[in-house]
Amino acid sequence: MIGRGAGEGFDTLANGAGHEVCVLTSLGMRRFVIDSSYFSSMSERDRANQQSCSLLISSYLTLLADSPLGSNKPPLVYHKFLREFQIHGVKETIIRFTSLAHELVSSVHGRNPTSIGGFIDGFKDTPVFKEYLSFYRTGNVALVRWIYTFLSFGKKMEFVDPSFHEVAFRDWCNNEDRLTDLLLPEDTVDFIKRILSVVLPPFRFQNFWPKFGPGSVSERGVGRRKSKIENLHFDPYIDRFLFHGPIGNWGYGKEKGLSSEVLPIPSLWEPARGISSRISYLAFVPKNVKTARSICMEPNTLMFFQQGVLQQMIKSIESSVIGTFIRFDDQSFNRRLSQIGSRTGLIDTLDLSSASDCLSYDLVKKVFPPSWQIVMRATRSHSAILPGGDIRPLKKFAPMGSALCFPTQCVIFCVVCILAACLDSYERIHPSIPMTAWLTADKINECIRRFWQHTSTTSIGYQPLGIYGDDICVDSSLTDKVKSILTSLGFLVNDSKSFTGNQAFRESCGGFFLLGHDITPLYFSIKGVRGFASPEHVASQVQLINRCWERSYKNTYRFLRKSILTWGSKNTLNPIPHVSDPHDFGILCRSPVNSHLRKRYNKDYQRHEVRAWTITYTKRLRYGNLLGALERYLYMRWWASHIGDTVSRDESSSLPRYDTGSPGLRWRWIPAW
Repeated sequence: MIGRGAGEGFDTLANGAGHEVCVLTSLGMRRFVIDSSYFSSMSERDRANQQSCSLLISSYLTLLADSPLGSNKPPLVYHKFLREFQIHGVKETIIRFTSLAHELVSSVHGRNPTSIGGFIDGFKDTPVFKEYLSFYRTGNVALVRWIYTFLSFGKKMEFVDPSFHEVAFRDWCNNEDRLTDLLLPEDTVDFIKRILSVVLPPFRFQNFWPKFGPGSVSERGVGRRKSKIENLHFDPYIDRFLFHGPIGNWGYGKEKGLSSEVLPIPSLWEPARGISSRISYLAFVPKNVKTARSICMEPNTLMFFQQGVLQQMIKSIESSVIGTFIRFDDQSFNRRLSQIGSRTGLIDTLDLSSASDCLSYDLVKKVFPPSWQIVMRATRSHSAILPGGDIRPLKKFAPMGSALCFPTQCVIFCVVCILAACLDSYERIHPSIPMTAWLTADKINECIRRFWQHTSTTSIGYQPLGIYGDDICVDSSLTDKVKSILTSLGFLVNDSKSFTGNQAFRESCGGFFLLGHDITPLYFSIKGVRGFASPEHVASQVQLINRCWERSYKNTYRFLRKSILTWGSKNTLNPIPHVSDPHDFGILCRSPVNSHLRKRYNKDYQRHEVRAWTITYTKRLRYGNLLGALERYLYMRWWASHIGDTVSRDESSSLPRYDTGSPGLRWRWIPAW
C-alpha cells in the first residue's frame, strides 16, 4: 500500500490490483475500493478490460468531486454511480452518458444563452443532475463545460472488444462494395478537374527527400528504422515512374533531377535483392468504446516514398491559392471558425463517416493533374490482405494508414466547397450561357476570392473556409450544396454530428463550442493501461494530469498523479519529474521540488540534477553492417530539414546518431528545477 500524501484523499493499491479512492462528500470523507472483486458481477468483456476500467471508474469518482458547484455530493450519489457501472457495464454506461452529452449540446438553438431547449429527462438518473438543473434554470454556459466533460470523459477510452473488429470489417467491406457500384456524375467530375487544374501547381521534385514513417508497415518484424532500411526493396513502378524514362513514358522524376541518391543504400536498389510488395495489410485498432478503426499497414518501400510525396504535396498546397483554407500545421484555424459559427450561425461544421474509405480511386484518377497522378499512383498500394488471408483489390484511393490519405482528402473537400461557391454564384447571377461554358479559370479565381470578402449588397461574399482532413468549416449558405456534392461523389455525411444553421453548437479539430464558449471536454485518453510501463501510457497519463491541472480539477489531478505509480513502475519512488513549464516533460505544479527523486550535484555542468524518467527516441545500437546506412539515412533527414539554411553539410556533427524512430522510457539525470 502506498501511503496517502498529506492533504490528499487518494490511495493506490499496489501491484495494479485496483484503486482505493477517498472522496470528500457532504457527510465527510468516504472510501471506495475499485479492485478485482468489483468486476466479479460484470460481463466478461469488462473483466478483460479490468485495468483500464478500474482506472477510468476511479478517475470518474474524483472528477465527480471536482464539480463547479462544490464537492459536497451525498455519498448515495457516488454509490448509485458505481452501482450503474456494475449493473449496466462500463461500455453501456459510457455510451448512455455520451448520448446525453450529444443531446445536451444539440438542444441549444438560437444565439440567446437562455434558449437551452426542452428539459432532458435523462439527466434525472445521472450524478450530474444538480449541475444540469442549475444550467437549465440559469442558462449559465460555464456549467456546460464541466457537465460535457463528465458525460464525455470515457468516450475515448481504449476499450478492447473483438466484436468491434467484426463490425469495422463489415463496414470496410460495405464501403468497398459501395464504391464498386458508384457512378460518378460526369459534370461534377469535370468541374472538380477544372478547379484542380487552376488551384494546384505542377508537382515538383525539387528537394524531394523520402523518409520512413513512424507507424507499422505490412512486413512482419519490421519496426525500427534500422530494420526498415534493411527491408527497403526494389519496386519496378517507382523505379520506372520516378527514377527512369522520359516524360512521354510517364517517368517524371529523372527529368526533374530525382535520382536514387535519395535511398539510404542506393547500391541495394536492385531487383535481384527482392521485389517490394504492393499489397497493404488490413488491421483494426481501438477507436472508442463503441467501435474500432480500420487501418491499412502499407508496404515498407511504398511508405518510404509516400512520405516524400506527402511533404511535396504539403509544400505545393501551402504555396497555392488554397493554402489559406488548408493549414496542415494549424488546427486552431478550424477551431476559430467553429467558434465563430457557434456564436453567429454563419459557419457550419460538417462531419463525414469513414471519409478515408469513401475516397474513390476512380475519382482521383479523373480529377488530379497528370504530374500529381504520376507520384500518387506510383506509390499507392493496389490491394489489401484481409483478416482471413484473402486479397482484395482496393476501390478506395488511399486507406487510413497511407501517408497520401490525409492531403488528398484535404484537396478534394476544399475543391468541393469551392465548387459549391461557383454553383451558388452561377445561380445568383443567372447567366445566359451554360455552367460548363461559364466556369473558366477567371470565374474560379473570382469565387475563391469571395471566401476572403465580407457579404455586401453589391457583391457575393462568403465566410472563411477551413479544411483539415475531413473536418470542414464552410459558410452556412453553401452547406446544402456541399453536402449534395459530397453525397454524389460517394461520401457519407453524418447529419447527427454535423452542426448547421440555428444550432448553437459547433465542433471541429477537437474544439467544441456552444454560443461562442469553449466547452471542449477532457477525455480519459490514457493508452496502454496493462500493468506495465510504456512510453505511450506514461506520456498520455502525464498529459491528462496536466490538463486536469490547467482546468483546476484538483481531485482528479491528485489521484492520477498518485496512480501513475501503479502502472508505471515497481520502484518505491515516483519516476516522473514535477515541472513548472508546460513545455517540459513532467507533471505540472506551482513550485516543483522533486523531493521524491534522487538528487546529485554534477561538477562538470555545475548544476543540481535529479534522476527521472524521460521519453526519448535514441538508443545505443551495436555497430554492424547497417549502422553506417542508418547514419547515412539520418544525415539525409537532417539535411532535408535544413533546406534553405546557410549551414554547410560539414556542420552536421550534432546529428543524433542513434535515433531509432520509436519512443522509449529512459532513466536520465536531468537539471533540477
